[in-house]
Amino acid sequence: MVARKFGFLRKGWVAIAAITLLTSGCFGGNTEEKLSTNGQTETAISESHSPAASGEPFQYPMQDAPELTLMTEFPDMGTPNAGPIDEEYEKRTGIAIRHLGGVPMQDNKFKYLLASGNLPDIFMNNWLQFPGGPEKAIEQGYILPLNDVIDRYAPNFKRVLEENPEIDKMVKTDSGIYYAFPFIRSEEGKVYGGPIIRKDWLDELGLPVPTTIDEWYTTLKAFKEKKGATAPLTLRTLFMGERTAGFAGAFGVMGNFYVEDGKVKYGYLEPEYREYLATMSKWYREGLIDKDFAVLDLESVDKKMTSGTSGATVGWFSYIEKYNLAAQSGDPAARYVAAPYPTLRQGEIPKFGQLDNAYAGTSSAAIKATTKNLEAAVRWLDYGYSEEGGLLNAFGVEGVTYTMKNGQPEYTDLVMANQGGLSGDLVMLQYAHQTNFPMIQRDSQLEWKFEETNQAVEVWRKTKHEDYLLPPITPTTEEAGELSALMDGIGEYVKDAELRIILGMDAIDAYDDMVKQLKRLGIDRILEIKQAAYERYVNR
Repeated sequence: MVARKFGFLRKGWVAIAAITLLTSGCFGGNTEEKLSTNGQTETAISESHSPAASGEPFQYPMQDAPELTLMTEFPDMGTPNAGPIDEEYEKRTGIAIRHLGGVPMQDNKFKYLLASGNLPDIFMNNWLQFPGGPEKAIEQGYILPLNDVIDRYAPNFKRVLEENPEIDKMVKTDSGIYYAFPFIRSEEGKVYGGPIIRKDWLDELGLPVPTTIDEWYTTLKAFKEKKGATAPLTLRTLFMGERTAGFAGAFGVMGNFYVEDGKVKYGYLEPEYREYLATMSKWYREGLIDKDFAVLDLESVDKKMTSGTSGATVGWFSYIEKYNLAAQSGDPAARYVAAPYPTLRQGEIPKFGQLDNAYAGTSSAAIKATTKNLEAAVRWLDYGYSEEGGLLNAFGVEGVTYTMKNGQPEYTDLVMANQGGLSGDLVMLQYAHQTNFPMIQRDSQLEWKFEETNQAVEVWRKTKHEDYLLPPITPTTEEAGELSALMDGIGEYVKDAELRIILGMDAIDAYDDMVKQLKRLGIDRILEIKQAAYERYVNR
């Protein structure tokens, strides 16, 4: 089979397992003292024989490097055995990595981990979400400020910052402190999710791919009444407005913070959100939305979409490939395609869809403040920003997953015609990182088996979301602490109130009470803090 040109797979990096927490004492204490004694003393001991200390030029692989411990924010996919990408990384850098598992920043396990003092050498997480902000994590002695170590040990990342002032602006605090090695999405990789629908059902019913809320209503009713779909639209709650605008974007709002005309807004407070909730409540009451959507997991959604129970969902573009592959052995007539984010009126461009910042904080690697292996940790991370490391992370191993033709990488048959029956994306998950890893994402497109998958991102990209995207702001330590305390109460409350209205437990008039309660809980103060942080970001 002729090799195909490389593409970029924006799938989640294989995540790693649930963590074993050791409660061997608190890791807090006097931060300034800890940083000026423990951290520097231990680091100095480990670096006394390093190439940098001796003045020798550094070359990979690192000689006599220690084994490093690593943890991520993804606990849900189990701890993998070392795969080809891990083995190749160790071979090229000279640095072995021991995976300790994963825990999200907002999980209670994260608090226990901090209390144990048993942090890994490298911790990939969203440090923008740390209670009190990344500077607080530094102040409390958990992670290192990186300005000095970047100068000393990270020439590749330093070059990236110097050559890309917008990236430099995103990945530091207002006071200029670098706190993590970031994952930076490519322009292509910032959009990866949206509505998905059964195109074969639409064709059979003589309906177009819906583009407006009214067309969606007509379509879902037809799926229910003429195709026997008991849950015409099924989806997980994270797609109701938290990760994507879902159907709220048609009303000019989304359930999150955004910027409009220089002012930070919270979509739940806007009058148009009431209209959106009224529409969703009507759809639910008429049996057009899955009655169980509030408690669904991904496996349940997949089963409903591939069994004829449902005809539409909201999800990532890889779902389209997954559903079309399943149809080959289940229902060969089934065909799944991307539908555009809807509007209220025909021909409009939706205000919101799904769009990530190039830097959203996810999978950014901080280094433990008291690591004894500072140089090794920095060198391992810096490799990902080198030209060689970038090729490995995006395209895998030359001669194995790709070859160079006319200066461009092209897939080998291992990827495009795998003898074991693996799809190209699953092969590449073994041989490359590609996404959710400290690096600059390559802007290329893996050609999927189904053209419907290849076309999805361009369908979902047609929104005005970029005009309203809130950048990665960093409140001050004091602001971040207050913000964290206030959002603890608001985040859970607003999702519960929203669900009660959609499920019909509360009438739509309860929306007005929700807005009043949000104000009592301090949403105006939250907006003040975010506005101040946004203005500082603009002026960086």
